[in-house]
Amino acid sequence: MGLLDISKRKSWEEENAYTGETPPCPQCGEPLTKKYVFSEMYCTNCRYGLDDDDDLDESESLSVYDAAQIWASNGKDEDYTFGYSEEELEDAL
Repeated sequence: MGLLDISKRKSWEEENAYTGETPPCPQCGEPLTKKYVFSEMYCTNCRYGLDDDDDLDESESLSVYDAAQIWASNGKDEDYTFGYSEEELEDAL
């Protein structure tokens, strides 16, 4: 292996890039994207597969009482509402 052969080596991203075809998005019909051979498919148009909350296990969700405690301990910062309204959190305190 010569010096030029080393410079021709593919990067990690090039070696693992997905180059096959993908099916159309079930929501908007645009072709799905798959960045690497081991990654999931997603739609760049409607974000199908990226923000999919359908996979959320209900046992993993935070109760309003726990969320209210965390919210209050963080100065009632809107970033810590965990999907609850501020009224719901206030009522739970």
